[in-house]
Parts: sequence; C-alpha cells; structure tokens
Amino acid sequence: MDKLLNEWKRFLTESSISRTYEHIMNHDTAFITAFRDNTGDVTKCMQDHSKTEENYKRNKQMKAVLLNKGYGVTSVDGTYIEDFGTDAAKEVKEDSFFVVNLTDNPNFKADMRGLSEHYCQDSFLFVPRGGEESILVGTNKAEFPGYGNEEETGSFIGGQEGEFMTRVGKSKRPIKFAEGLETKEKMQNNTKFLISRLAREVMQEMKGDS
Repeated sequence: MDKLLNEWKRFLTESSISRTYEHIMNHDTAFITAFRDNTGDVTKCMQDHSKTEENYKRNKQMKAVLLNKGYGVTSVDGTYIEDFGTDAAKEVKEDSFFVVNLTDNPNFKADMRGLSEHYCQDSFLFVPRGGEESILVGTNKAEFPGYGNEEETGSFIGGQEGEFMTRVGKSKRPIKFAEGLETKEKMQNNTKFLISRLAREVMQEMKGDS
C-alpha cells in the first residue's frame, strides 16, 4: 500500500493525490474514452473517427451518459496504444475519462463495457475498489486483449508503464487530471436537462447495437 501511494506522489500533484486516491480506495473506478484514431477492420463502426471534431463529439456523448447514470467524471489527458500487437499498432493521444462509481452501482462494469463497445474501443481499464488490481477489458476484435477477454495488469499505479492507458512511466510526464469530479447533481437544472436529453439519444443508439 505504501508503494502504491509513493508512486502516486511521483506522478500526481499534491492536490490531486488525496482526492483520486480516496476515490480508488472507496469505489470501483475506470478509465475510458470515445476517442478513436481509426477503425481499420477490427470493429463494426464505419464513421471516420480520425477527425478531431468527431472524437470530441463522441466524448461529449459518452460523458453525458456517464453523468446521467450518476457516476463521477473527470477528464484525463493521456495516450493509448491503439491496435496493440498488430502491424497497425501506434500511440494515439486521446482525452479519456476517470470514472468513479460513487453510488456503488452493481452495473458499473457492464455500463463501461457497453459504452466501450459502442464507441469502438479496443478496451477500457477497470480498477476494482482498493486499487490492488486493475483489469484491461477487451471490447472489440482487436488482437489485444481481444473481445470479451480480460487481462490483469497488476496493482493500479497511475501512469506506471501503462502501455495501454495513460502512459507516463517512460515519458515521465504527469497524468493530467482535470480539477474536481463532475456529477450531474451539482449542475444547474438547464444543464441537467441537456445532459439527460443527450444521454437518452445515445442510449437509444446503443439499443440498436444489440
């Protein structure tokens, strides 16, 4: 446990350490994004996800669903190895979300899986309460980790090696968490209305996926 905290101190600012550490110790958490540099032939998605504006639109949609489900959300600036283990593998800069299951919803992991599949992601990172382990969950037909497969990645330490999620171990860059955790209940009524409307639209699209 001391090792875990020491690693956090290396990569996060003092103000972020206590908040993020507390969330990970007390709740299931996850790292997820709707960003996609390309779809290749590994997913059913046909949109041009290489367009920056399209990626930001998709992230906005994903965030609306996360907030509407009662999860806490904050932005993370990081990188990801897309199509890991294939000739097409490359490092992609992306904006991700650190998601906290504040209400301990038993459907949290399933919700993350559904969103990751809908937005054509190779995987998402699931961190069970306590941070003693982290699990890479495959959500498309990319070679690694593979659809439906789960790869244990060891104790969650922000940015350590992290070939698959925010990678600062080699570059020595700090993980950039946005200040504060956003929740729907803290927002003004007009914002809540817009989030709910957008979330309903996305959930309707997701029903069509199955």
